[in-house]
Amino acid sequence: MSKIDYLNTDLIIESPDDLTPIAEDLGEDVVVMYNGKWGKVNRAAFEIAGVHSDANETIQYFCSLVEGLGEREQAIWDSCFSKVFDIGYESGTSAQNFSSVIRPGTVKRIAGIGAAIEITIYPPIDKRKKH
Repeated sequence: MSKIDYLNTDLIIESPDDLTPIAEDLGEDVVVMYNGKWGKVNRAAFEIAGVHSDANETIQYFCSLVEGLGEREQAIWDSCFSKVFDIGYESGTSAQNFSSVIRPGTVKRIAGIGAAIEITIYPPIDKRKKH
């Protein structure tokens, strides 16, 4: 049996404007998983470079980066019609409970930068399968 695990938190933003300046301003603090056209809009998806132990810590770090954007990049951020912290968990197969807390101060910062929270639960990875 596998246990439920926190995997990562991604920041996904969408805008009518090119998001490259934001990706560049965030720099080496993030991994850019995608930046470009997504249908008729511009979309960028980021992960934090490095390991963070839980969703709350990861989101706090992302908030600090967003709050530190330059003036031009902040204007682009403000033009985004979608700003989502996507928190990913692996569901596991054990009957064990799992809890993950997003603290009030973090919720306030998320609201302050105009973002939302999304939860994605992935099925357990069968580690016995050969690739």
